[in-house]
Amino acid sequence: MAAPGKNYLVHVGSFLVAGGLLWLALRGVDFNALGATLATANYWWLLPLVVVTLLSHWARALRWVLFLNVTTDSLGNIPSKTVSRTNAFVSVMVGYMANYAGPRLGEIIRTANVARKESRPFTTVLGTVVAERILDMMTFGVLLLTVPLIFSNQVGTLWTLLSAPILEWFTALSGAALIGMALAAGIGTTLGVWFLVRGFNQPSSRLAGLADRFREGILSIIFTDYPGRIVLYTLLMWACYGLMAWIPFVMLGHDTLYGIGPLAGWGLMLIGAFGVIIPSPGGIGTYHFITIQSLGLLFSMEQTDAATYALLTHTGQMLLYILAGFLGLLFMGASLSTATSSHDS
Repeated sequence: MAAPGKNYLVHVGSFLVAGGLLWLALRGVDFNALGATLATANYWWLLPLVVVTLLSHWARALRWVLFLNVTTDSLGNIPSKTVSRTNAFVSVMVGYMANYAGPRLGEIIRTANVARKESRPFTTVLGTVVAERILDMMTFGVLLLTVPLIFSNQVGTLWTLLSAPILEWFTALSGAALIGMALAAGIGTTLGVWFLVRGFNQPSSRLAGLADRFREGILSIIFTDYPGRIVLYTLLMWACYGLMAWIPFVMLGHDTLYGIGPLAGWGLMLIGAFGVIIPSPGGIGTYHFITIQSLGLLFSMEQTDAATYALLTHTGQMLLYILAGFLGLLFMGASLSTATSSHDS
């Protein structure tokens, strides 16, 4: 009963904070001026923007495949056939599409798709996704150190700005909801530890098998034979993310009007990433709030111009992910279901 209650509270809280922050971010925006700016944008830059966006996710799929290829099947054997890069890429795109329905829902769906298509245990594939996210967060933490170097005079104000959505998220929830979420998180953590420990203590049980497969997925990052490629794909992903943040400024002419170069675009990408990390559906509201406030603070950008950029980048990515995810469903018969085959039995 704890899991459904927790999921309900997370979804309600996520949509509340998304709606509240989106309203705050767009309050006072001149939408006529916003429309005029979008009408005069240079949309020839859409092609390189789409290419860079898809390249970033192709790099993620290639990196994920390196983790998956060192995992075993349900019989404990490493399959002779490597995981399909196409299946991994399509599952990633379907997962991004699903994230707009609920925070991190896409991670479960892309796990289920690959587990089903590649005949791998669901828990093992899920472990590789967790390993991926751990690597992402570690990389993000290191790259954040570049933000004070780029915006050296405004670090304190930036911190205050970035903490605001977190406070809004907690404010949007009632005391009972917060207590319920804290209890659910505590129960979930306790069950997770119990799951892994009991797996060690009862090596012949089914639970031990599930725990072993999950650990195997997490540890896949250690046993891969291509650490250099992992570093290369990770750097390529983040370089693409930086370009994805900067190219829309060029489309809108903001690069020359406000003096925003690729390095500033990189810093703004890292700042805007906080809006995606905070649990809201697809970063709706949180991304807009942080991005608009950051542009006003760092570049004295007019609110309408900042809102134009935030809406263009977020809505454009959302439409691309929905289209790519939908085409992926048609291409390989991927599913938005979290159900898998019986490989974990």
